[in-house]
Parts: sequence; structure tokens; C-alpha cells
Amino acid sequence: MSAAAAGRVGNRYELRARIAGGGMGEVWRAHDEVLDRPVAVKMLHAGLAGDPGFLERFRVEARNAAKLSHGNIAQVHDYGEDAGSAYLVMELVEGEPLSALIKQRAPFSPADAVALLVQAAAALEAAHRKGIIHRDVKPANVVVDADGVAKLTDFGIARALGSAGMTRAGEVLGTPQYLPPEAALGHEIGPFSDVYSLAVVAFEMLSGHWPFTADTAVGLAMAHVSQPPPPLPAGVPTSIADVVHRGLAKEPADRYPGAAQFADALSEALEQVPPALVDEDISEVSTTVFRRPEVQPETGAEPSAEADAEHGAEPAGEAASGLEPSTELDAEHDADPEVLAARTTTVHPEAQHGRALLAPGQNSTVPGRFVEVTVSVAAGVGEQLDPVAFELDAHGQALGDSSFVFFNNPVSGSGAVSLSQNGIRIDLDQLPDECEAVVVALADDHPIGEQQLEARVAIGEVELALDTRVLSAERAVILARIYRRDGMWKLRNVMAGWADGLEPLVRAFGIDVAD
Repeated sequence: MSAAAAGRVGNRYELRARIAGGGMGEVWRAHDEVLDRPVAVKMLHAGLAGDPGFLERFRVEARNAAKLSHGNIAQVHDYGEDAGSAYLVMELVEGEPLSALIKQRAPFSPADAVALLVQAAAALEAAHRKGIIHRDVKPANVVVDADGVAKLTDFGIARALGSAGMTRAGEVLGTPQYLPPEAALGHEIGPFSDVYSLAVVAFEMLSGHWPFTADTAVGLAMAHVSQPPPPLPAGVPTSIADVVHRGLAKEPADRYPGAAQFADALSEALEQVPPALVDEDISEVSTTVFRRPEVQPETGAEPSAEADAEHGAEPAGEAASGLEPSTELDAEHDADPEVLAARTTTVHPEAQHGRALLAPGQNSTVPGRFVEVTVSVAAGVGEQLDPVAFELDAHGQALGDSSFVFFNNPVSGSGAVSLSQNGIRIDLDQLPDECEAVVVALADDHPIGEQQLEARVAIGEVELALDTRVLSAERAVILARIYRRDGMWKLRNVMAGWADGLEPLVRAFGIDVAD
């Protein structure tokens, strides 16, 4: 009897409902009886488990996914082999595949498309930084939850950079509609290959159809190699269309070299779109602006039918009002992980009594001289929660030992950044010329469980509420980045975790941090 037929795997996971099936296996909603939580269990088809090649490919998927920790990639909890099959246990979050959303809503508005694409790009960038190429980027492998959070799933044919891989001579892996030209020809792949596939997804979101069609898979693959991509619909802003078409370049050298640069280009292209057109539907099909309420809902609800059960991160929300809304991304730091970890798109600003909410990934200009970031937790100010800040240069490196502000160094060497009561205060006029950004974070010296974080920014008469985040076992959370762009100071709500950018900064100062 198979493990699925028995309704239980690994002597701890009770299989409760089949979510989806694919060529290699199927995904089940399950219950972890040891930790008493819902999980997703992806099981390799029993017939394939006896094939050493397929079994090894499944093991590689587990290893690849386990290496990745990012808000737009689901966490892997466990892997095992049981009753003639193999299984992968992942976090379970409610969501719907982008492929279903495209069928329902395409063409997407520019704002909606960019909001999801930059999240998928953030996931790819995190994978690329770990040396992993996805190789099967497509809408069915991007799951979107009810709050607009996108998660990249299914690393089943991913390949580690520099590895020989497990493909046989002449074998092409991937989905023909999204296949990069170099993959179709059997040439070397790289991050630029995933960029091409994501550009195909972008084309489909903005137009409602693939850029290439053919009667056979071989014909479709050859279309990617030889045919120029068609123009996008006239309603797609030129700035965005240009970015998508560069992503679809036949030669890898002519594309964006990585997912971070592709995401930056999309965000900057959106900034060039007149405000009246940012959320305008491209056709008569009504689309939904993906945004999130002030309080993030709990996860774990029943996922929809096609989902691959790997979902959850931080979506777009409402821009700060009273300040100029912006989706600009600083090109000097286009590969910074703390920027990528929570990148989203500005939508309609709304003002309420001098206060406003800035969602993760959103930016606003800073009209005054002083910026103060204050932090508390739901139960009051945590004794072990220490605000910290770094003055950074144009390359994202700390300016020096005195640029790290924390409890033992309450004022930076320039005097511009200092500890205040429950937070950090910044005098923008005193920052040295070589300072291009200030990162403000919260260090959790002794993680003691989940705490609801509350962060606010005061800029002159305007009070800005940063969207909240729950702390658990993370050593720190990056709250905000104040950065210089075109002679102006801007502020971005980052809300990224310890491993997404703060850890290397702290370790650069020779500080021993316990794992």
C-alpha cells in the first residue's frame, strides 16, 4: 500500500486533502502531528520513486529548496522516503497560482503586474545568490495569496551553478512557452535564463497571451530561438514594454544580467507612467490592485485547487500620504538583499489626520531635515529589542567603525545618527557627503517567541506608520532605509529579516553573533 493510500507518511504527517498533481507527484494538505500544525506534503509518484534518476532529482529539489530562506519562497520543513515513495514537507499558506489569475484577470494593470513581478524577481535573486537557477519559471509556479503576496514554487528541475546537472545529453528541461533560447539550444544557462522566463510571464500578464505559439513543443522552442517577440498591446506604457522586451532578448548578454536588475528596471519604468495610468486597466477586463490590510491575516487556511502549497511574504499596500509617493529603487544598491526582500509597488496614497501607512517595499520622499524611527512591541517596549543603524556608502558598505550606532555607540562619528528613546534619530543635513543611505534596524538579542512589532517614522509634522511585522526567532529586522537619490532623501519601508542583509553588516564589524 502506498503512503498516500495509507493516509499517513513519515509516521507524523496525516494526509487530509489532495491539493494538486503534476508530472512528478502530487501535493497534499496534511497535518504535522508532532508540531500540531498544517503543512503541505509533496509526494513523488510511486512509479517514479523506483527510478533512481527521478528519485535523485526529487532529492535535489529538497536540497535546493532547503538552502533558500526568503519571504517570497516557501520554507521547507522536512524530507523523507516512506512506503516506496518520497516526500517533501513545506509550509502551507493559502494562495492561488498566477496562471489562474491570468485566466481570470489578464491583461493586468501596470501596477498590478509590476507588484507581482518584482516579488517573483526577489525570490529568483535569492535563489541566484545561493547559486541556484530555477529553470522553470512560469505562472503555475508563482502562487499569490489573498493579500497580493507572491511565492515562487517548484524547484524540481532547478540546477546549482557550476554543477554538471542530471540531464541526459540532448534533454531539455522546462516548459516550452517560457523556455529561454539558450535552454532550447542546449547551451549554458544562468540567472539571465530565469530573467527571460520571467519576462515571458510579464508579457503574458500584460497582454493575456504568450509571445510565441506553435503546433509542437519543438516549434515553440525554436520560436524562442529565432522569432522576434511581438509588440505588447497599445495600452501598455512604453517604458514598461521596453523593459519586458529587453528581458526577452535572444542573446543573454542583451538582457538584464539578473533578477534584481530586471525588478529595478520594471519599478523605475512604472515611475515614468503618468499617475492616472498606473492602475488603469489595459482592456475592459477589470483587474484587482493587490494590496494588504493593516493587520496581516493568519496563514494556514485551505489553499485553492491548483496551488503548489508554497506561499506567503509581504505585498503591496497603501502609500504614505503627505509625502510624495514613489516606487523608485536606488540603482546603487540594485542587488542589496534587504531591498529585494520586500520590494513592492506604490499604489493610491490616502491621507488620514496627518498619519499614513507605508507598506513594505514602498517609498516616500523626505521633505524635512530630521527623521526619527521609533519602535515598540505589542506588550510594551521589549527590554531585549535594541534599535541599531548603519551609515552606508554608495556600495552598501558601512562607512567605518563609528558609523554603526547601537547601545555601546549611541552616536555615529558624524553626529548625524543617534539613539533616541525607543528608536533612532537622523539629522540628514549632518550626514557626510560619502553617506548614501542609512539603514535602521531592530536587534532581538534573545529571541523569546513571537512579538508584534510596531514601528513609526516622524518626519516633521508627518507621522508615518510602517506596516507591522511579527518577530519570532529572528535576530533582527531591518525596518527602513533612508537613501539619497537625485539630490533628494527618500525613505523605504524594508521590513526584512536578519539573514536578508543585516547579518553581513554586523559581522563586518567583527561582532560575534551566536547562531
